[in-house]
Amino acid sequence: MCKPMYYGINCNKNCGHCLDEQPCNIVTGSCSDGCDPGFYGNQCLTPCELFTFGANCRQTCGHCKNNQSCNAMSGLCSGGNCERGWRGAHCDQACVEGTYGEGCAQICGNCRRNTSCDHVTGRCTQGCAPGWTGQFCNQMCQHGQYGAGCRLTCGHCLKGTCDHVTGSCLGGCDMGYSGPQCKEVCPPGWFGENCSHSCGQCSHRSSCDPIQGLCQGGCAPGYEGFLCKRNCTPGFYGVDCKFQCGHCAVGTCDVISGLCDAGCEEGWEGERCNTGVLTTAAAGFHTSPSFPILVISLVGAVIILATFSTYFLVVRPKKSALRRLYTASSNEHLTNTYEQIVGSPWEIQRGQLSLSNELLGNGQFGQVKRGHVKINGVKVPVAIKSLKDNASEKDKRDFLNELAILKRVGKHENVVCLVGACHIKGVMYVAMEYAKHGDLRTFLRHSRRLTALHEYDNTSSPFLHTALRPQTLIKLSLDTARGLGHLADKQIIHRDVAARNVLLADKLVAKIADFGLSKNDQTYVKTSSTRVPIRWMAVESLFSNTYTLQSDVWSFGVLLWEMFTLGGTPYSSIDSQQLFNYLKDGHRLRKPRLCEPDMYAMMLQCWHETPERRPTIDELVARLGRMLENSQVYMNLSIQEESLYTEIDQVNQVKDN
Repeated sequence: MCKPMYYGINCNKNCGHCLDEQPCNIVTGSCSDGCDPGFYGNQCLTPCELFTFGANCRQTCGHCKNNQSCNAMSGLCSGGNCERGWRGAHCDQACVEGTYGEGCAQICGNCRRNTSCDHVTGRCTQGCAPGWTGQFCNQMCQHGQYGAGCRLTCGHCLKGTCDHVTGSCLGGCDMGYSGPQCKEVCPPGWFGENCSHSCGQCSHRSSCDPIQGLCQGGCAPGYEGFLCKRNCTPGFYGVDCKFQCGHCAVGTCDVISGLCDAGCEEGWEGERCNTGVLTTAAAGFHTSPSFPILVISLVGAVIILATFSTYFLVVRPKKSALRRLYTASSNEHLTNTYEQIVGSPWEIQRGQLSLSNELLGNGQFGQVKRGHVKINGVKVPVAIKSLKDNASEKDKRDFLNELAILKRVGKHENVVCLVGACHIKGVMYVAMEYAKHGDLRTFLRHSRRLTALHEYDNTSSPFLHTALRPQTLIKLSLDTARGLGHLADKQIIHRDVAARNVLLADKLVAKIADFGLSKNDQTYVKTSSTRVPIRWMAVESLFSNTYTLQSDVWSFGVLLWEMFTLGGTPYSSIDSQQLFNYLKDGHRLRKPRLCEPDMYAMMLQCWHETPERRPTIDELVARLGRMLENSQVYMNLSIQEESLYTEIDQVNQVKDN
């Protein structure tokens, strides 16, 4: 017989890889018990094919890395590395639930309903759980969003963001809102953060503003202050405590009715002690029966004389001049308009006017240069406006409109007034008061200080400071309000109240300027396509093209915001097209860092949606005057001026370097 492990004719063949090295059949060479791992076939001579292994190659390899085959005998992957999503000695076991990736070392994200992710890719097959987003559901919702798919928006949270899952505001609600998600407006009678403050004593049982707590209809009789929680100052009574007590015996009256319960001072009578008692005069004087008749006759004569004088000296010349201005043909050449000022106090002779090449600015339809006007032998610096060479007929009409408005304005300390006009070689020159410190917006921006040489991008930067005192800002605001008050008395709607249109003269006196868009009308409805400053315009002007004196009040509120942001740009992060919806939804400019609460409260009142509910210019002047008095600071602006500009120039040098 053949020796072990041999077979065939003359035993000249070796047996194959029989299982456990058992001898094969000495005649056929077949392995009776099967093959060793890694081989198969009747004689166990054929190696396993790719991705198979084990005895008789009956087992299949797992998911080896890079799609490589495993060892034909052991089934192990080369280097022991499995494909993503698989594990085990033979890489034939999927990652356990909650893990995925190479070596199953990564943990699934926040899948919906606590489901697991795909063991290979890590993606949540049923989407992300509320509050999570991203390809692997491992990213929290961005600030201001929450819920499934991060599609919901946070309410009015105090810190600007909410819990990314539930939407609840962890730090409480912003002013005017309450509820777990801060989406509920304060109920009537409450205001402030989390609606935690009760309203003051508002008039007619009206509620207060849910944000600042301001009474919409003013204070109830007997109360005053921005929140209507302070009793009237002794000596005053009634709604908003704006009425002064009469001559009461004890010096004060009932704060609600104004009645003097303790009687009147000597010489006064009536319920409120505001009626004087007629005292006995010297004998033979007004006790005479003919005295009343004499007084009445004298008063009548004075009234008649004053009426005739006013008509012939003021009204009649004014009407004729304005009639010539407004009835002038739109196609009439500019040289024919000089007749409007010939012989009037506004006429400047050619020899009186000198024009320099110093350009102060370019307007909408003209240019402004520096010059001088000789008045009584003294050269007075002026700003001289003239039309450009390529001015259109519309530009000429606008130029005449501004000239007419300037003539109507007259003289006022807080308005850039007309000095006169002159016609030279076919060109009309209009001379106005010169303000040496330029426009208010540039002045405010130059007053900004930089701390540690940090630049700032917007007005909310913590590095924003100013070389100006707060009292100076209030004083500039008061000057501007007084100028607007003078225009309101003349029934002139400015329509472009902004810091860029306020100029600063000597001793930092603010003056309203640029009457290019002004109208001499109580209510003006815009029909032309003139470009307008929409970021300063009231809601009724934006949506219905209607302009009134109260729309100028809205713009003045924006000017105050510019003042206390040191020349910031209103709604800088909002596109002009989005501004309409932003204002329509009730949103307003946020409180500047440098602004006190009472000043911001006045701004919000200027931005009331209903024009009639906004304060009048006279009310703004009175309130700003009280703010300036309450500051308890007496400024010598003539001494401050030079040192102030020295500081501002130093800041500019730092920025330039």
